[in-house]
Amino acid sequence: ADTKLGYGEGENATTILENVNFSLLPNSRIGLLGKNGAGKSTLVKAIAGELKAISGERIEGQHLKVAYFAQHQLEQLRTDESCLWHIDQLDQQLMEKRGYPRAREQELRNFLGGFDFRGDRVSQKVGLFSGGEKARLVLAMLVYERPNLLLLDEPTNHLDIEMRQALTLALQDYEGALVVVAHDRHILRACCDELWLVADKTVRTFDGDLDDYRVWLREQRARPVAAKSATDGASRK
Repeated sequence: ADTKLGYGEGENATTILENVNFSLLPNSRIGLLGKNGAGKSTLVKAIAGELKAISGERIEGQHLKVAYFAQHQLEQLRTDESCLWHIDQLDQQLMEKRGYPRAREQELRNFLGGFDFRGDRVSQKVGLFSGGEKARLVLAMLVYERPNLLLLDEPTNHLDIEMRQALTLALQDYEGALVVVAHDRHILRACCDELWLVADKTVRTFDGDLDDYRVWLREQRARPVAAKSATDGASRK
């Protein structure tokens, strides 16, 4: 199907990706590769349902529960509230939306402890948190939703090595479908079963591993230089 993804509508639409056609299975664990600006974040937004396709359609499974992490979500945290408040609000939303029973405060504190928020820290205002702590809180909220499709767009940007390792272990234990955009090779290697390449305005399965991708990137970077050298040589003749 000729599914196009991008921004705007009608004649003013800007196409970022075209001929996008794939299915995500319940056990899919996919790492998205591609240069900055190739359209990886656009693709993830479309999978999440946050971006409507210019043409074509997104067909959603009956019991789909999507959780989506992107850097801009750090800005959506309430800086005047605590991480305990955030997780309690989420717990109430899940009760209203999915009929889950309400958790006790100690259960919420125990859950936050798994993300290294302990003691008085759970009651402090989020505005006092570092970028890494805010990223951890957003990730904790995503995990708390118990999704069956987890979308992560550069989840480790603000995390230190210890928390990156903790996130990697958590993702290995996670049983749902997973789509990850990351420059962190360790997380891709440890958590993804297949790699997709976003390049030349399309998405395709990458036939190779991360070492092959490094070679592909090097060739891509060399290509404009080689073309320029050839042009310069022709102009000097």
